[in-house]
Amino acid sequence: MDIIAKENRDHELHNEFCLYMPVIINAQYIGDFSDDKKALEEALKSYPNANGCKNCCSTCHIQHEVE
Repeated sequence: MDIIAKENRDHELHNEFCLYMPVIINAQYIGDFSDDKKALEEALKSYPNANGCKNCCSTCHIQHEVE
């Protein structure tokens, strides 16, 4: 879990093998999950703007419209 929000205010959820995983000081471990959606549910408890990474957690990634 990326603790630093992106420009769109999302905190991105990543799996352990993601190339876009933040450095350890900018990441929070939320647990082991067999399903991206269950991991996102857990992430949303701490980060209301949590969103799945489009590269590694695409099943729970929400594409925001560009304003």
